[in-house]
Amino acid sequence: MSTQNVESCVINAPVDKVWDALRKQDFEFWSLVKSVELPSSTSEVGGVRTTTFTDGTVQKHRLTEYSELKRAFTYELIESDPSVTTLSAQHSIRVYPVTANNTTFVQWRSTFSATDSLASVSDSKYKKLDALGELVKTLTH
Repeated sequence: MSTQNVESCVINAPVDKVWDALRKQDFEFWSLVKSVELPSSTSEVGGVRTTTFTDGTVQKHRLTEYSELKRAFTYELIESDPSVTTLSAQHSIRVYPVTANNTTFVQWRSTFSATDSLASVSDSKYKKLDALGELVKTLTH
């Protein structure tokens, strides 16, 4: 049985502005990310991006799903230096318009294998919350 972690936020910005910040998958709004090397097409399934974090960790993520229509993408970790304890996880980000007031609902869902540790799931939760908080600040200031 798998474990899921879902974090979300509402951003006081139109959906197109929020999707523009997320669709390229460079996470430039997040202070934990030092740099990202992107494939030539960020919407091509199978493309691999290399993310270097400020603590020196380097990870490669493969895009497994991308939809402009749904304003969503899913990726998986395929390599990490140093290695991490997460054996298999799918991460999905989806952006929804809140039509009542022209804001945006962002959902970030991770599905972990049954063998992944509680510490990995917890770490993912707090990193998502941090990243979403920084996305809100970036897009509303």
